[in-house]
Amino acid sequence: MSDGIEHMGGISWKLSLCLLFCWVIVFLVLIKGISSLGKVVYFSSIFPYVLLTAMFVRGVTLEGASTGIIYYLKPDFSRLLDAKVWSQAATQIFYSLSTCAGGLIAMSSYNKFHNNCLRDAILVPVINCATSFYAGFVIFSVLGFMAVQKGVDVADVAASGPGLVFVVYPEGLTQMPIAPLWSVLFFFMLVTLGFSSQVSNRRGNRYNRIASQRLAN
Repeated sequence: MSDGIEHMGGISWKLSLCLLFCWVIVFLVLIKGISSLGKVVYFSSIFPYVLLTAMFVRGVTLEGASTGIIYYLKPDFSRLLDAKVWSQAATQIFYSLSTCAGGLIAMSSYNKFHNNCLRDAILVPVINCATSFYAGFVIFSVLGFMAVQKGVDVADVAASGPGLVFVVYPEGLTQMPIAPLWSVLFFFMLVTLGFSSQVSNRRGNRYNRIASQRLAN
């Protein structure tokens, strides 16, 4: 990071090469259109659930896991009066469902003509929110373990946003037995989820551009 927006700074070649590598993968996935994307999505959509389940089983066997889960399931209704909470919830659901990004519309355009769109419109948000709820057990079981290890409350180790995914939770993984294995599985799951969202959104953006051109003509 530079000292300000007026100082562009240099190029981080490590990040640049990683970015190039990611776009090459996206290109290879989409090179044959929906035929290649459909095959990849079967893996990228199902595999994270397998890893989540494995990490959940491991997490609930840790000391203090129940403390973290109880903290996760015990609501603080006073926070409902905080407008910031509602703002963050809306932001989360927009990103989680890729609302207005074109991905869902692009994927649904390949359905059969008489497909039950109402059923899909209900199932997609339900499965999305249920997955987030399930992932909460995975996260907070490890946070409870960290709290016991450090001798503090769960609230003191819990964080929000990128700090939870890239700082707090990985720190908890380093304290688990066979830490390298769980760390690799966790970050591989994140990469898989990232690519799954990215290839769908790239397809959606292309769909939006084509639709806009047709409307303009």
